[in-house]
Amino acid sequence: MASTKTNEKAQKEDDDFDVDDLLTQLSAEELEMLSKEVDPDDKFVPPAERTNYHCERKDTGKMDKKHLNDHISKIALETPDQPENVPFSGKKVTIRLRCFASFVQSPDSYFAA
Repeated sequence: MASTKTNEKAQKEDDDFDVDDLLTQLSAEELEMLSKEVDPDDKFVPPAERTNYHCERKDTGKMDKKHLNDHISKIALETPDQPENVPFSGKKVTIRLRCFASFVQSPDSYFAA
């Protein structure tokens, strides 16, 4: 009985606090720290604002897709090919599991008893 009274009393004390008043007293840095610590479960908050990572960089400018493609193509053509470790010989690939062929029994030998 006593624990329920203390719980009710604690709940009434919690109800007396006005969260909006507390938040208005915080500085901008304190609000940012608080937002990093609190995990929002609100589905109406955009996903970009739900993450802990926020980039402070400014945009670098407008993206020019044609210029980007030309630059990537130029780099690809100027970069020399890396030499292959094993030169291509043109020979047929050897099967390395032939040594185990003698151990494999034919299907007829399983049924002969």
